[in-house]
Amino acid sequence: MKQTYQHSPRPVGGPISFALKGDRLTVDSGRKVQEVRLGAVETVRMTYEPGRLAQSAFRTRVTMKDGKTFTFTSLNWKNLVQAEQMTDEYRAFTQQLLSAIARANPDARFMAGKPWGIWFFTSLLAAGSLLAMAYLIWRAFQMGATNVALLGGLFATVGIWQIEPMVRLNKPRPFRPDAPPVELLPGAS
Repeated sequence: MKQTYQHSPRPVGGPISFALKGDRLTVDSGRKVQEVRLGAVETVRMTYEPGRLAQSAFRTRVTMKDGKTFTFTSLNWKNLVQAEQMTDEYRAFTQQLLSAIARANPDARFMAGKPWGIWFFTSLLAAGSLLAMAYLIWRAFQMGATNVALLGGLFATVGIWQIEPMVRLNKPRPFRPDAPPVELLPGAS
């Protein structure tokens, strides 16, 4: 059975199509059609990618042994301002692809989240920013600048809302291809 997925990964540009059949994946970018042997996959990495308000995406990046990569996301851009979540389609295709890669190459590595160095630096930067914001709020209250403190509280709330899932969901960890991280598969329960 052939499993397919198509999305526009950017606001400008055409769609990319993926067709999975057995141990082969055909990637059609509109300019070029490539056939990928899944036995040559070295690593699969699933991540959460924060975006503009309500435009966050889940991303799967496949790295081949020769260093080439291909990526697909759960977000389909219609134009410069409108994007749709491809929740069910992304989840179904990702699960099929993971299974096909595991069958074709049992030595492939399956990773969730960002690499350790990037995740650690992001977490450190997020914690430092929030501590600085808390200090700003505290000092503003001490000086009687209630409006500045409230504005700082608003910025801190928005920051936590945006940063918390990026840090929590992108914590680096391996996973089994038959049990991908539910939190990185939108709509899975």
